[in-house]
Amino acid sequence: MIYPGVELGYRLCLKFWGNGYAKEAAATILSYGLGDLRLTNIMAFTLPQNRSSLRVLEKLGFLYLHDFIHAGLSHRLYEFP
Repeated sequence: MIYPGVELGYRLCLKFWGNGYAKEAAATILSYGLGDLRLTNIMAFTLPQNRSSLRVLEKLGFLYLHDFIHAGLSHRLYEFP
């Protein structure tokens, strides 16, 4: 079975920021989604001021698509090619 694309997301308590956990978890989920689940499209979004999350997505190879408004706030939308 081939699943449609999904959204990748993560959230960490402040005391765990800066340890590489977000990148490690996101990379594992991305690998599982693309491999075992055979997802065809994985999206992610974050606030533009959340530079750490922007770096995680870019290091993993996500490509910036465009900014959009969600819940009254500007967000950056990314897609894994």
